[in-house]
Amino acid sequence: MRLGTRGSALALAQARLVEAALQAAGVEPVELVTIETEGDRRRPDTAWGEGAFVAAIERALLDGRVDAAIHSAKDVPTHETPGLVIAAYLRREDARDALIVRAGEMARTLSALPPGARVGTDSPRRTGFLLASRADLRVHPLHGNVDTRLRRLDAGETDALVLAVAGLVRLGRADRISEVLEPSLVPPAPGQGAIAVQVRVDDAASYQAVATIDDQPTRLAVEAERAFLTASGGGCRAPIGALARVDGDRMDLLGGWASPDGSASASARGQGRADEGLRLGRELAARLGTRRRPGARRVLVTRAAEQVDELARHLQEAGVAAVVVPAIAIEPVPPGGDLDAAARRLDRYAWVVVTSANGVRALLSAAGRVAAPLDAPRWAAVGSTTRHVLERGGIEVALQPRRSSAAGIGAELPVSPGDRVLLVRGDLAGRALPDALRARGAEVDDVVAYRTHEAPESSRALLRRALADGPLDAVLFTSGSTVHGLVALGDAEAVPAITSIPAICIGPETAAEARRAGFHVLAEAPTRDAAALATTTVAALTTQLQEVR
Repeated sequence: MRLGTRGSALALAQARLVEAALQAAGVEPVELVTIETEGDRRRPDTAWGEGAFVAAIERALLDGRVDAAIHSAKDVPTHETPGLVIAAYLRREDARDALIVRAGEMARTLSALPPGARVGTDSPRRTGFLLASRADLRVHPLHGNVDTRLRRLDAGETDALVLAVAGLVRLGRADRISEVLEPSLVPPAPGQGAIAVQVRVDDAASYQAVATIDDQPTRLAVEAERAFLTASGGGCRAPIGALARVDGDRMDLLGGWASPDGSASASARGQGRADEGLRLGRELAARLGTRRRPGARRVLVTRAAEQVDELARHLQEAGVAAVVVPAIAIEPVPPGGDLDAAARRLDRYAWVVVTSANGVRALLSAAGRVAAPLDAPRWAAVGSTTRHVLERGGIEVALQPRRSSAAGIGAELPVSPGDRVLLVRGDLAGRALPDALRARGAEVDDVVAYRTHEAPESSRALLRRALADGPLDAVLFTSGSTVHGLVALGDAEAVPAITSIPAICIGPETAAEARRAGFHVLAEAPTRDAAALATTTVAALTTQLQEVR
């Protein structure tokens, strides 16, 4: 069995734990295959984004270069990659965070650090909770692997560090721990201390082998924590923490959130049956959703659950509470159809055009199923979010139009008569793009990669709770389908309250749909990427507040 892993010292230490567990279960031989990720390629002084340490290893797994992928559970994005499943969680190490100071320092606890002490971390979660506890601290970015950060601490670049206990223990550096921080003070990242082993859903042999090392209490705890994170509208980089403890058939779940500057925070606990952790996580997130600081801006986010993490993170980092109510649900087309057939022919296309991140995920999953080469055609992405998902999959994007729209690609794609183009889209996309490319002489294979379902039933309760929790400052629409879906989620009495919320939209087409539905459009984002939408939202809310004053 070939195990895909990052090549860092900590990743290899974790991979060897998986290797030893599999060998003890009778799986032989086992080979470790090191894979460079986006997070490994970043400069030491830069922060990493969600999925930075995961995507390249998942790509190798989908391509069949490895049989299983090893991840730190806290790094795995909250949306599952199509075609992959976590078959095992190893027994968890201590999930808590630790304070580290230089050798010989007298102040060895958080409370004893001198006023204005510098604390280095690359985690928005640690930053928010540390400042909520000690507003006088100077928390600053400090990146690198564990050994690098320890060297920078000892060289005087900072007065203290906060790192995961589990990483220090696995590297044999537990002697550097000055204080283990209580979860009530700094709730750990969901999944922290756990190792996740991922396999392909269609690889029954690998699944069965890996499942033999699954630790059920760890799985129940991590899944509850991730349910809390998802229901809170955050991704793996959000300032949200959770820790579940399983004792027999009972579970205790702690969850909390903090604003990036520490000016607001909240935490709560819930107890229940260990096998009801998903419900417990969602209910705890709903309870905490009502405990935000007075005057905090609340924005309803209607994007599909598979796409919401990055946008919610950008909003929360800007101090805006993201209230997630998916107005649409995305369903990839089943295997064996036109998408798989097109994936087998990728080397015949001059261009592959993808108009959404959902289309990227569906196509990459299909390419993995049929072992298609991804470097044969040139790739075009509608905008930066779609481009980012492609690049996370190891694909170089040759074109991103100046206008992030189907019309932009239709006008700017450099095609010659007779060029064959694969267009990957959703079932609700219009005919304008394929018609524009055909008018320029291209031969277009127009393939549906996913279907969009408006007003998913699971979102009705979320919408009722969002409206009951208090006024909403805006609603974010990312497509006409999200407009239709949100209106359809409300009953007759709720629709006037829904349409009275000011709307912020991606592009003029979505804005036009929002106006037709009765919304007042506050602003239009210039591009489709999450960062631009969050920036537009903050600017629009700031302008609105100034006008009210």
